[in-house]
Amino acid sequence: MTNPLSKLKLDYWYKALVALSAVLLLMSLTVDLKGIENSIAQLLCLGSLFIGIGEWINHPLQTAIMPPNAYYAPGGAKITSYSRKPCLLGSLFDVLGFTIVAVGVYKLVQ
Repeated sequence: MTNPLSKLKLDYWYKALVALSAVLLLMSLTVDLKGIENSIAQLLCLGSLFIGIGEWINHPLQTAIMPPNAYYAPGGAKITSYSRKPCLLGSLFDVLGFTIVAVGVYKLVQ
């Protein structure tokens, strides 16, 4: 049996945000935190988790085949990137995440 997390690479900021906020959310659900209320920490972590998921959705793998060119690719090239290409679902996750984080920050400073 293999570890399901063994292939998870934290190579982009939104993947690291998802991993970090998920760990902190689990910790705020199980451990009594000092210096901040658990409910506020849960709001901040949940909002950050939604922002990370939304940005992960908004950065799909994009591949392009470049034709042969005398300047940079005499034999042609295959280019892959994770450029931001917003979609409705990813943007909804972002808006939901920012709203939850704003509520958490408001409760924190209140």
